[in-house]
Amino acid sequence: MSSLQPHRKENGIALVLVLWVMVILTAIVGEFAYSMRTELNITRNFKEEEIAYQLAQAGIEHARMEILSVPESSYPFPYFNKNGILIFAQGLEEKDPERELSFKNGSFSYTIIDEDGKLNINKASADQLKYIITALGVEITDADKIVDPVMDWIDTDDLHRLNGAEEDYYQSLENPYSCKDGPLDVIEELLLVQGMTADIFYGKKEAEKQEQSGVMQYLSAKNSAKVNVNTASEIVLTAAFGAGTAANIMRQREAGPILIPVAGGTVRSVFFTIISTGSNTDGTIKRSIKAIVQKAGNKLETIYWNDNWTEQGA
Repeated sequence: MSSLQPHRKENGIALVLVLWVMVILTAIVGEFAYSMRTELNITRNFKEEEIAYQLAQAGIEHARMEILSVPESSYPFPYFNKNGILIFAQGLEEKDPERELSFKNGSFSYTIIDEDGKLNINKASADQLKYIITALGVEITDADKIVDPVMDWIDTDDLHRLNGAEEDYYQSLENPYSCKDGPLDVIEELLLVQGMTADIFYGKKEAEKQEQSGVMQYLSAKNSAKVNVNTASEIVLTAAFGAGTAANIMRQREAGPILIPVAGGTVRSVFFTIISTGSNTDGTIKRSIKAIVQKAGNKLETIYWNDNWTEQGA
């Protein structure tokens, strides 16, 4: 019996070693499988995101074709049909344009915004800006604390308006930056200005619904500074031309698009924002592109491009 005891001990040790090896191998295989699944998911997501991005680009090109499809001599250009959809040529009023297309591997949808239907932030007066801001529900005293810093941001001097802000204020911030002292290149620059908040800029949303508009819907840094009387909102028309003229223009639009420019405005637009979103098949991955284009004859020049655009106000 005593001669068998060492063998039993050796067999027991061998069994324990085999069990430990199996545990280690199982852990290694599990980790490898997890790593492979992670890599596979990353690769799949990258592929799906690239598809979504390419579809978003396709939406941009589709929008460009829609804008360019209208003859240069067409008047007016553009205007809203009876459903409030922006269209680019007469005769298309009865059918809304298709701005969403689906494919086997995903879809895209896009919107076109007439920048010439907005007030040019770089040309606007303090009173015009104040009217728009107060029309959005901001108190007059609070509006002054926004308008004065905006005017200080745009002008080239370093003199403070009553409620304004210049270089000394922006350099005193925790993360300092310089006052522009020049025209805005993109309207989003307003978010850098003292007093401007995300709610005032983007507007307020409640349960996915727009409860209050933001100034970005009425102001532009990229347009011809002539307001399109067919596409401007009543708020913009009032700021640009006064309440009486704005009301008259809105009445004329009820009967159809205005064909002859009135009140120093225009019935032709040349600056447009295109926002295109591409989605994968199940809609779980999306990519959005924002572009601003300028129409010159039968060509469109891209003057702004953001291929990773997100609607911060959403």
